[in-house]
Amino acid sequence: MFNQDTPTSTLLSLKIGDSAEFDNGISGILEDILIQETDQYLDFIFTLTTGEEIQIKKMRQVC
Repeated sequence: MFNQDTPTSTLLSLKIGDSAEFDNGISGILEDILIQETDQYLDFIFTLTTGEEIQIKKMRQVC
């Protein structure tokens, strides 16, 4: 089950065609994955084959 607390490395390992279940009760097959980067965040936007879209925003780790 994926949510805001899922490690970034796990989110990066997801591929189109994978089955995913999110903590808001939405689940399905990933049709598209968009990753948008800003200075502070990584925005993961997952589109399911049902047309539903899930966004997970992760704080960037700066060392």
